[in-house]
Amino acid sequence: MKALLARPLVRAALAQGGALGLVLLVWGAGWKQGLPALLVLHSGLAILLSAWLGLPRWWWPIQALCLPGALALLRLELPSWVYLLVFLLLLLIYWNAGSDRVPLYLSSQAAWGAVAQLLPAGPIAFVDLGCGLGGLLGFLAKQRPEARFCGVESAPLPLLVSWLRLRGRSNCQVRRADLWQVELAEFGVVYCFLSPAPMAELWRKARAELRPGALFISNSFAVPGVSPDFTVEVEGRQRLLVWRV
Repeated sequence: MKALLARPLVRAALAQGGALGLVLLVWGAGWKQGLPALLVLHSGLAILLSAWLGLPRWWWPIQALCLPGALALLRLELPSWVYLLVFLLLLLIYWNAGSDRVPLYLSSQAAWGAVAQLLPAGPIAFVDLGCGLGGLLGFLAKQRPEARFCGVESAPLPLLVSWLRLRGRSNCQVRRADLWQVELAEFGVVYCFLSPAPMAELWRKARAELRPGALFISNSFAVPGVSPDFTVEVEGRQRLLVWRV
């Protein structure tokens, strides 16, 4: 049971079901304010239950908009295949968001330049864990032809985009793999832009596998309880937290 409750999708479903049940009780008790007020009540309850069940804050707006969004789509009377197409598209993009709690975040071009400035001189090996659409890898591979760059991605659609984008670069490759299966010892620089959820475990993996002197760079998300050696502020809302192992 504990293993089941550890899954965010299960907790999200429980929060939605609990909120809907409470709203139906209120409505059955004689609520007279109409559907809009019921939807607002449901959204508020869904957020409160999500917080109580320990879901990260980025889940809260999803939970709040779930029922109103579903009702709005039903009123559009779209063909059933449209819903299936949207579901499949989201599944291909956010393949591992439910299990690993890592949505798709894209590094800004300002972050690309900042990462390039951090790379050591010489023929280094660099890995981007969760490389998304491959923009950072393509930029770095062009800037540093003597270095070797690797992207790791498990979501099918971003993986395909990365592969198509980078297939002509001899010093760059993209692997279809879970980031936990990647042996980090072969790399001198590890970069990630994930979410708060996996950072503690990923840091333990990096400490165990990386060679002394390697760089561990996280875009925006800190390692709990471990201060970075230094931080690079990036134009916009992103920043790079850097540890030397």
